[in-house]
Amino acid sequence: MKIILNNEQTKNKELYYEEGFWTGKRTIKYNGTSLTKIKRNLYEYKDGETTEYFEIKGNQLIGVTIKMFGNVVEVARKLTWYEIVMSLMVFIPCILFGAIGGAFGGGLGFTNLIIIRNVEKWWLKLIISLQFAIVALLMSYIFAYLILKTFLII
Repeated sequence: MKIILNNEQTKNKELYYEEGFWTGKRTIKYNGTSLTKIKRNLYEYKDGETTEYFEIKGNQLIGVTIKMFGNVVEVARKLTWYEIVMSLMVFIPCILFGAIGGAFGGGLGFTNLIIIRNVEKWWLKLIISLQFAIVALLMSYIFAYLILKTFLII
């Protein structure tokens, strides 16, 4: 996830935030200067005569905020309750097909969550979630059937 902000909260200077999908490693640059990591969620910005600390809260799933210069800057918004419910509705029916269905449902539910976060209209989010649910159920059914057919004679 790469996000670049440049607004009044960042003092009209570019704030670059990147978080790795698998590792969670963060790269943060402010005004072209890379921030050095002090602690787990605390970074230091040095610009010659000034030193400022940036505190990061959250992650790419629950939303990211950065406390800098006494302001709280929202980098990635928090998920709404209906976005979480829509993604759970992709995952939960797939559990009926066991571990195979759970794997497909979990993967596609997470993918659904990432995609619908960037969509503005609620009805479009609903359509996308329904499509993911249908694909997850079909894939779960097909793979479960093929595995059962291979090991058992149906």
